[in-house]
Order: sequence, then structure tokens, then C-alpha cells
Amino acid sequence: MIDGWTTISSTLEYTGVRVVVRRDTVRRTDLSTGTYEYTESADGVRVVALDDRSRIALVEESVYVCGQQLLMCPGGGCEPGEDPLTAAQRELAEEAGIRATEVEPLTTMWRMPAGARTREHLLLARGLTVGEHHRDASEADMELHWVPLEQAIQMCSDGRVTEAGTLAAILLTAQHAAVPRPPAAPTG
Repeated sequence: MIDGWTTISSTLEYTGVRVVVRRDTVRRTDLSTGTYEYTESADGVRVVALDDRSRIALVEESVYVCGQQLLMCPGGGCEPGEDPLTAAQRELAEEAGIRATEVEPLTTMWRMPAGARTREHLLLARGLTVGEHHRDASEADMELHWVPLEQAIQMCSDGRVTEAGTLAAILLTAQHAAVPRPPAAPTG
């Protein structure tokens, strides 16, 4: 809770399979009151799978809620109690058939802070091998595309990539890739 704010009431308006809708009345620091309606759902992940040829994996998927086909980094919701790194590995395998030997966090962001109490964990995966995917029925029409990172950056600017987590993940990967990685520590 924000320092100096008090929750006066919190009402559960709806409980679904993956989302809860709440309505809270609060008293702010200046003693004014306000009502906030928001959703709660499991945190999610978006994973930039970067291969040794500087290409990233994007999945093209029909997204019912927005009524469009979107190009996105593989990702989805974390299962209850699931660590984001584990969720990232699972989503990569399910949606794209990708296994990664290295997965590192890029950042954690709020999906839609004024209306949803849910975070998105953005991760970078390397050391990739590609095999069979294990998509569920809602992902049956999904297609995997390998796109050079430089082209993916351009796609973020020209409107071909519009999903917020994917935009942020691609741009953070571009920034991350531009920074030289320290040499591995000698072993032995």
C-alpha cells in the first residue's frame, strides 16, 4: 500500500479461472477518497530466445481479446508458485519447441499498472536447441518465425510488433546485446 493511504473496503466483484476483479475504496494521504477497480491474475513471462545467428523467435498468434494476429515473444502466465525462470523454460518449450541452456532476467514490469495487479517478467534465453512444441488448443494456429534482432527492433517501431511485453523485451535485448559481456571466469 502507498505510504499514508488506507484501504477502507475491498470487494471481490468476480472470480474467473485466471482472473479476479476487485473494487477497493481508499483514503489517500490528503484524506480524499477514491475507488479503484482492477484485475488480479498470475504474473506472466515473455522470453526473447536469441540464437547464435542473432535471430529471435517470435510466435504469431490469434489473440481473441484484441481480435488480431499478434507477433510476440513466447510467453504466458506463471503457474501458482512457479518461478519466472521455470515458467520461461516451460513456455519456450510449449509454444516454440525451444530449449535454452541459459535464461537470464532482463527486467520485471507492470502489465497495466492502473488496471491490473500483475507483473510481466522479461527474460533473455540463449544456448538454444529447437525440437517439438507442445501447444494447447488455443495455440493451435500459432506459427514460429525467426527474425534477425535488428529487424525485430524495426518491427517495434513500424507497428508490426505491438504487444507491450514483447516490445520492451526486444528493446531491452537490443540494449543488452550492445553491452559487451565480461569474459567467462577461468575454470580449474
